Amino acid sequence: MVLLLGLSGALAMGEVGAATQGEDDPPPAGVPTEDPDIERLHPMLAPTIQQGPFAPSWASLVTHPLPRWFEDSKVGISAHWGPYAVPGWTPRKDTPYGVAYAEWYWQWMQSNKAVQEYHASTYGGVPYDAFIDGTPNRVTGEVEGFFAEDFDADAWMELFARAGAKYFFITAKHHDGFCLFDSAYTGRDAVDCGPKRDLYGELVAAARKRGIRVGLYYSFYEWFNPAYTGRPEHAIYQGFQPLEDRDLDGNPSEYVDDFMIPQIKELIDRYHPDSLCFDGEWEHGYPHWRGRQIIAYYYNQAAERGQQVAVNDRFGQAREGVSDTRGVYGDFYHVEYHADIDRTKPWAMWRGFGNSYGFNRNEHEGNILSLVETVQMVVDVVSDNGNIEFNLGPKADGTLADFEVERLEAMGRWLKVNGEAIYGCSKSPFGAQPFGRTTWDEGRGRLYLHVYRWPEGGTLSLSGARMRPTSAALLARPSDPIQVTQTGEGIELRLTGAAPDPAVSVIAIEFEGSIEPLD
Repeated sequence: MVLLLGLSGALAMGEVGAATQGEDDPPPAGVPTEDPDIERLHPMLAPTIQQGPFAPSWASLVTHPLPRWFEDSKVGISAHWGPYAVPGWTPRKDTPYGVAYAEWYWQWMQSNKAVQEYHASTYGGVPYDAFIDGTPNRVTGEVEGFFAEDFDADAWMELFARAGAKYFFITAKHHDGFCLFDSAYTGRDAVDCGPKRDLYGELVAAARKRGIRVGLYYSFYEWFNPAYTGRPEHAIYQGFQPLEDRDLDGNPSEYVDDFMIPQIKELIDRYHPDSLCFDGEWEHGYPHWRGRQIIAYYYNQAAERGQQVAVNDRFGQAREGVSDTRGVYGDFYHVEYHADIDRTKPWAMWRGFGNSYGFNRNEHEGNILSLVETVQMVVDVVSDNGNIEFNLGPKADGTLADFEVERLEAMGRWLKVNGEAIYGCSKSPFGAQPFGRTTWDEGRGRLYLHVYRWPEGGTLSLSGARMRPTSAALLARPSDPIQVTQTGEGIELRLTGAAPDPAVSVIAIEFEGSIEPLD
């Protein structure tokens, strides 16, 4: 069922004009039909929506171009950080991918026996919210809380810059409802309690000083917010504020209209994020969350400032005939760990170095990417037209795990030498090869061979290629002589010496004219 917002005066339903989507407004080819119910504009969003180029309809929103900066950046970093970093624990998973998300600790307290036993033995059964301002650890005797006492936003961004990351985003609010920014709509934030600092604001300032684009993650739903669940008697929810009638419909108790939309607008207006990552949308369809209105507002306010922005694809799951938005709408397809998707659409691989997004002191060493696997993951994704987004799980004190720092530094060292084969590049016509992967910069006339397996005999073959190469060189050892020959089956290269990099060695081939596949 779609809830219609009650408006007054100039925002009445019949006067919003082009800012609504009509039933006979046909979507572009391949785009699912609009939900037949028409939403009334939220008064906090309406002026910007009405005055901007994008209407709150899929037919309009899908015309938004993917920003060139996002397409060319290729390497991003995210972080999941909140009170769940205090326990920082979830059961181990022995498979390369499993539901080992430590940021779900509060949810696991309700349903996971291992987490329940760990919590009782370590913290004595205190409520989750005790982690915000501190609670004794029964094993160590120390008071542990989400204090962020060693957090240094500048140190984070210096590391990310060395790692070669071009953009960053963090959980401004995860499913536990705790905000890393100062929100006017709740006291459940990092300024009113816990660290007593605007953690997100510090990160935004530090990122922009270094030319790193900065976005945010926002969860639509909150597991135990009484305004969302409708069960206030079952909630210990620090910082909760009774809702006010923000949409002026006479009902001050609507989670989406009186809390979520005002808070998203607050984030957008204050920090002007370069990207938005939505999540926690799966319990309702997009009309419930006002997804189209939120995106239209975000696009239009950015357009007014001349800012190029991007938003992911999570606006609501299938409900009552409403289409699932993942992989359909938004600027890019956002996937977690697995990429069984249509790669002809812009996409980003979002994953941790281990199996958890939030800090997990119980992370299985066998599930952490090695240094070699980290670099090869970058190449695997970019060579298939995606962006790689490695997620970090900072500790409650604001420091990063040693294994995360080590992998970021390794990635940065590799990109410093080989970055031209990643940034601004795309999938080449030759795809994966027995030796590894390929990317190219078509405009510059450069094809890059990413060699995972260095040929023992010194001969490397690129099968299926017809081209006119003018030169070939290792990016790590440009003075090494490389002979390039066109054969009946493709391109053959004669290499000298050993592989310059244990993970991926990159050969740049410059060519004239076009590249054609062999018949």
